[in-house]
Amino acid sequence: MRVCSESDALKMALNPLALIASHPTGLAELYWLVDAAESRQPLNDLRPIWVRSGIHQLGSTKPHPERHPYCEFGIILEGQAISFIKGEKAERLPGDLLLAGPGVPHWAIITKYPTRFITVYFLPSVLIELGPENDGPRLLHRFIARQPLRGHMVRPSPELRDKLVGLFEAMVREFEGQRFGREIKLRILLMEQLVEFLRWEQQEGRDFATVDLAVDWKVIDAALEYLRNHYTEPIYAQNLARAAGVSESRLKVLFKNAFGIPWCKYLQSYRVHRAAALFSESRCSVSEAAFAVGFESLSHFNAVFRSLMGRTPSDFANQLRLKTPFGLEDCRNRQIELGDTKSAKFKR
Repeated sequence: MRVCSESDALKMALNPLALIASHPTGLAELYWLVDAAESRQPLNDLRPIWVRSGIHQLGSTKPHPERHPYCEFGIILEGQAISFIKGEKAERLPGDLLLAGPGVPHWAIITKYPTRFITVYFLPSVLIELGPENDGPRLLHRFIARQPLRGHMVRPSPELRDKLVGLFEAMVREFEGQRFGREIKLRILLMEQLVEFLRWEQQEGRDFATVDLAVDWKVIDAALEYLRNHYTEPIYAQNLARAAGVSESRLKVLFKNAFGIPWCKYLQSYRVHRAAALFSESRCSVSEAAFAVGFESLSHFNAVFRSLMGRTPSDFANQLRLKTPFGLEDCRNRQIELGDTKSAKFKR
């Protein structure tokens, strides 16, 4: 694949109508999919947005193939790379955007250093909370729709690019500032980014957000409400389907279309993020947190937590322990504040 010159890159970046040219990945290049690992950002219900920024220098740690159970919205500010998404690849230039939903494998090979980037990760619940009758589902569709690489990678117009760069940089400052109202401000900045982006796509006739995935959001919303209210209990497909008002097979299809992952995988992620929230806000022991969020086996909790968060729950809790002012009794109280009154009495 030819790497474009600096003059070519400049022309393409300045052309608002330039489309990213994708190419199928050859069989010999698909090896990276085997190495695609679960990306682990410390997201939870209390802190559902995580911002990464940095610079890849020649000789520094290279990007690793990844997939994750949340959404990703990122921009490259300097440098160039070849991005791989599922079975396609394309050249990524400064200003190019990357959108990835839950379960989408992606990777990049840097072709020009230094490469400066900003990436925002967020839980789908940030958009779901807007409600099924509002714009939340349309925003979420943009990330989870079945689409080719040109849907995941976008080259915005110079005007939109400058506006989004300003918002990305504002998110970095807000995320690193640890000031009062940070979580509210991060949500506001993220929503402003996504609204500006989707409005621009509509104007350009690239309205991916209207793609019909045969998702009934009222059914999905009912299923999510059931999971939120009963995640501390054993949950079976027949009970979840009954709460959502559809058959088990229909629920399976709808949930996979909506989030790109099975409902049981979503539930595991939700429980782990609830446990992480407990560790962040209290002095819960590992066993107390595990049973409080619905795991019946401590070994299973340890394995799932590590696969999603990249470290054991005890390591995660110990890292936060010196920062938390709550006592052990407060762990029970935090469960109630987080919306769960049923597990205030911990299983032993």
